[in-house]
Amino acid sequence: MNKVILITGCSSGFGMLTAAKLAAAGHTIYATMRNLQKQNALMLELEQRDTMCQILHLDVTEDKSINKVIDTIEKQAGRLDVLINNAGYGIGGFFEDLSEDEIRSQFETNFFGVQKVTRSALPLMRATASKSGKIFSTKIINISSAQGRSTLPGLGAYGASKFALEGFSESLYFELQPFGIEVVILEPGTYLTKAIDENSHEAAAGLKPDSPYAKYTKRLKDLHGKILITKKGVGEPEDVAIMIEDIINRNRNKLRYLAGTQAKIRIWMRSILPFRWFSKIILKLAMGVNKSN
Repeated sequence: MNKVILITGCSSGFGMLTAAKLAAAGHTIYATMRNLQKQNALMLELEQRDTMCQILHLDVTEDKSINKVIDTIEKQAGRLDVLINNAGYGIGGFFEDLSEDEIRSQFETNFFGVQKVTRSALPLMRATASKSGKIFSTKIINISSAQGRSTLPGLGAYGASKFALEGFSESLYFELQPFGIEVVILEPGTYLTKAIDENSHEAAAGLKPDSPYAKYTKRLKDLHGKILITKKGVGEPEDVAIMIEDIINRNRNKLRYLAGTQAKIRIWMRSILPFRWFSKIILKLAMGVNKSN
């Protein structure tokens, strides 16, 4: 069955691939992005799959921008079956190196942005669910991260924004059950996408050699670079798009899905090991520290 689907953050990465894949499957896709000058990658992906979709401007931090898109969908399609909150970015840096503005900006997009889009979309989604003959065919899929379950050093602000998203999503799962709307959290690990480079930033202070965390910041950058070169445990972004399509097509889903080998191994270790043991592993690998208190 054709579904009307709104996706945020479609200029690259998971959002771009998911929009193209779902459009090729016959769904009506509203692919949105903050900067429409970056739509070329999506247009090329659509062309390669011999399909098309609507591409609209949407900044998740601006209510006017969000409401305009929801109004457009309501006027054109009259319903909204699936909302995929994908827009987001990551800032790396140790807490003391992060400014208050950098932390707040991280939350404005990754957490409050999701809330804003969801709040605007819910009236139309409730109406859609009430008219649907199939319970839980109306879905909200929030793209979180493995960092929302277990955060690494140097990713505190990003991890905190994803922890907040996880808590919000879990509460929303219960709140929307009576209306027949299903909420699902997808938690990707490390993937090779252009979005990883474009949407990842570093704390300005962390780049200064006099930072007390300078050597740890360099170690983490080097480690990340090695992972991307060796591709060990790094997944293909198309796999995430496939998972999203499966979630949409499935009658009932789990609340959370992990995506990627690295993420699954780390979360598994976090769940079975005493935290003291787990912390020794992380400190050694990420920071080169051989002991923990």
